[in-house]
Amino acid sequence: MYIDGFPAEYLQAKLRLINCRISELPDVRVGKRDGRDVLRQITRINGKRIVHEVSPNKQAGKVLLERSDYRKKLLAVKRQIEASLKGVAVNCEIDVRKVNTLYDRKFWEQIHIRAEFETKEKGYDYKGMILDSRAEMIVAQTLDELGLEYKYEPQMIIGNDIYYPDFIVYLPEFQRCFFIEFLGKLNDLKYITRNEFKLMDYLNSGMIVNRDLLLFCGFEDRMVNADDMKDDIMALIRKYCRMYKT
Repeated sequence: MYIDGFPAEYLQAKLRLINCRISELPDVRVGKRDGRDVLRQITRINGKRIVHEVSPNKQAGKVLLERSDYRKKLLAVKRQIEASLKGVAVNCEIDVRKVNTLYDRKFWEQIHIRAEFETKEKGYDYKGMILDSRAEMIVAQTLDELGLEYKYEPQMIIGNDIYYPDFIVYLPEFQRCFFIEFLGKLNDLKYITRNEFKLMDYLNSGMIVNRDLLLFCGFEDRMVNADDMKDDIMALIRKYCRMYKT
């Protein structure tokens, strides 16, 4: 996961969330019994070490391995963050109660995506998603590099119209979302006019640019710059830190 550039208070909040998630995941070791592989799930109850054995070939064992692998990934990120915060003074903390937003955790959990209603026959395949353009793939790759949770083409119903913004990103550290739209044909007048009405509806629904909505723009022969995009996302996270600081 990319760590450099994130505010210290954001990393501290992320570390708290990671520690909470790790505590809910099984500590699993691979061992042998009678010449066969076994998974040993280790828990502690009232200070007593309890070992439960499961075959890796059974469904329960496969689920256990998946959760264990996720735990290992979280531990790796935890070590990265701890190393980054070592010797750094964190002057404030994030308080999610300080700001109300329409696009909160409940909104994120209830959102539907376009793929639930439509199947695309053409596009760019990226991690099981069919993206409309190479530029959108760059957006998705950047979000993955930053370790952010996102969904592609969330459904937004505004009045009588249905829209599908390119991405919705969820930041559990703030318990809120923001949207990303990439406008890639600014040299096409029809394209600009079509998106003008969409953006007006976004704003009329309560979205605020550079708070709830990030816009990345380009031309047919000039795609979005990944570094500039990363800078804008980082700037938004720094803004949230100021909004939510204690």
